[in-house]
Amino acid sequence: MRRFLLCAAILIYASTSFADNLRGDFNQQFLEANQLMEEKLWNKSIDIWLSLFSTNNTNANVNYKLGYCFLQTSNEKLKALPYLKAAATREVTTKYDPYDPTEVKAPVEAYYYLGRAYHISYELDDAIATYNELLTLISKKHHLYAATERQLEMCNEAKKQKADPKNYVITNLGPKVNNDANDYSPVLSLDETALFYTSRRMRIDSTNTDITDFDTGEWKEDIYVSYKDATGNWQEPELLNINTDAHAATISVSPDGQTLFIYYDEDGNGQIYQSVLIGETWSQPELLGSDINSDAWETHASLSPDGKTLYFVSDREGGFGGRDIYRCVKLPNDEWSKALNVGATINTEYEEDAVFISADGKTLYFGSTGHNSMGGFDIFYSVLGDDENWSKPENIGYPLNTVDDDVFFFPSADQKRAYYSSRKEEGYGLKDIYMIDMPDTPIETDLAVLKGFIIAAPGEELPEDCYILVTNNKNGEVTEYRPRARDGAYVAVLPPCSGYHIEYVVEQDIIQEEFINVPCESAYSVIDKEVHLLPVHLRGKGLTEEPIVEEPTPDPVVVEHPDTGFDPANPVNVTIEDASAYFERFFVYDAGEWSLAEDKFAEFMDGVKAIIDAKGKVNLKVESSASNVPSSRFENNQKLTEHRNKTARDQIKAALNDAGYVEGKDYTLTRPTELVQGPKYANDAIKKSKYEPFQYIKVWASTK
Repeated sequence: MRRFLLCAAILIYASTSFADNLRGDFNQQFLEANQLMEEKLWNKSIDIWLSLFSTNNTNANVNYKLGYCFLQTSNEKLKALPYLKAAATREVTTKYDPYDPTEVKAPVEAYYYLGRAYHISYELDDAIATYNELLTLISKKHHLYAATERQLEMCNEAKKQKADPKNYVITNLGPKVNNDANDYSPVLSLDETALFYTSRRMRIDSTNTDITDFDTGEWKEDIYVSYKDATGNWQEPELLNINTDAHAATISVSPDGQTLFIYYDEDGNGQIYQSVLIGETWSQPELLGSDINSDAWETHASLSPDGKTLYFVSDREGGFGGRDIYRCVKLPNDEWSKALNVGATINTEYEEDAVFISADGKTLYFGSTGHNSMGGFDIFYSVLGDDENWSKPENIGYPLNTVDDDVFFFPSADQKRAYYSSRKEEGYGLKDIYMIDMPDTPIETDLAVLKGFIIAAPGEELPEDCYILVTNNKNGEVTEYRPRARDGAYVAVLPPCSGYHIEYVVEQDIIQEEFINVPCESAYSVIDKEVHLLPVHLRGKGLTEEPIVEEPTPDPVVVEHPDTGFDPANPVNVTIEDASAYFERFFVYDAGEWSLAEDKFAEFMDGVKAIIDAKGKVNLKVESSASNVPSSRFENNQKLTEHRNKTARDQIKAALNDAGYVEGKDYTLTRPTELVQGPKYANDAIKKSKYEPFQYIKVWASTK
């Protein structure tokens, strides 16, 4: 009997000691997981809560903590629902101690997070019912009362948006761009040939093997670029040379794709940097100056197409609440002005982020948890009116917006497409980058985009001193654009209501020029131009020391013209009484295009219209000429002069037809004269004055 009692005592002691050890382990892990939650290390905390859940899955507090942590992650929110449901279906308490390991009940706040879990799972009626139940359990002074009312508003908006889906076609950019890691934050050059984005993938050289995020275990953020080839396919992404061992993320890119805005987070204080493409290397990122970066949190920036306005996001004091959108303007000294909040029409008491300004500078896209969001951040747009005020923001709609956070949205130049990142079942990994076609968008873009390539001569590289000058004929403003070193691609924005003089310059020589008119009422258009450079020896360089013997210059070709009685040295002459008019336009090498943007041509056409109105009808004769300098754009110079003549006749017809005049009745275009003339080419294209007199368009108008 004594032996039996002794054994029983030993068993009881052992069981008690084991239980005490288990309890001690539980308490220690509970406190450790709580500490990780305090530090917002959600994934590390989840590992411990899952361990505790495996030993006691009926503990409502453990279920609550586990569900809450899942809800805070970026990729695993949907896992929260069963745990929060289990926590809220057991008895909840209003006397909850989050730090007490012996607490087995969930707090009343569990209903709020259960409602949120239902919400992001599109179980909207259950979410609404859960939120309403919570409102009966807490007072209006409770810290979640107003937030719960806000969640109910978003649930009802989600039901409304889901019942009226927009006609969006969403396409994955494919395995060249995306892989099994997180790929997100896409920004593109205006011509959509360069895609910059953030990825958490293993680098191809494995140099980031040990550079991981402590909480998630993912590799830290790097910036990549993928270029589109001539057939429109994305190529293997390249790691930018500005990445480090820290996080680096894309924010936005300038329209020409040669200035990149980057987000760096140092000690929790997010800052905005910029890097410039020099040749094929990105410069050391520099902190944006002036009033842009501050001691607060700056998360995003977007540059207007003219480079004069920078929109950015900051949670600095003095805003409307949380993060707001601000703007700075470029001062005459090339510095940024003080920051100005864009106002209460855009900013709310909630959070705004990820601002983008459209290519025409008239539409602002941004993410917001305010306005009529259907859950978390939604993407909105606002249009700048003629009164310089922003319109009431519009929700871009479902299925692009969802019940979860939708923040990053990068529009194309015509605003008929956009790029964003999303996690979808059919994707290649976690978040992938997608293109969205938006055929029914109500937004109109009234600008022209000049884009194309400057192509070096065979066997040669693009000269370093190569650029495009765009002069706005209305205000005289000159903007310089540089082609991309790797492939000669360039892009320029041409706002409406002006004509533009385009000059292609190589080593200070204008090798080609053209005139483009963008009317006030024009729709979005793309002007594709390829400029082929001559071989070096045709540009007067690389010549041998042996002197070149020039052949005698032949007499110029004489062609009979109507006797206008005007001096050909004057580019425009119009005399209504004599019913005659004359126009003359000279070209530089290989140029063939011109347009109504030229003031002198517009003056000539006004004279032609006046003659028609006064005399009833007019005859128009067009003479074109090309020199004997070899053409790099056309098969031969005969094709060049034909192109010039046709361009002129098309411009004349368009101007008269648009004004209501009828060909054959009000005007007649007589048989064209297309010439190739001037001295024989002697490998001395640098001597422009010798050849340019034979590169022209001349137009005569008369009733004879």
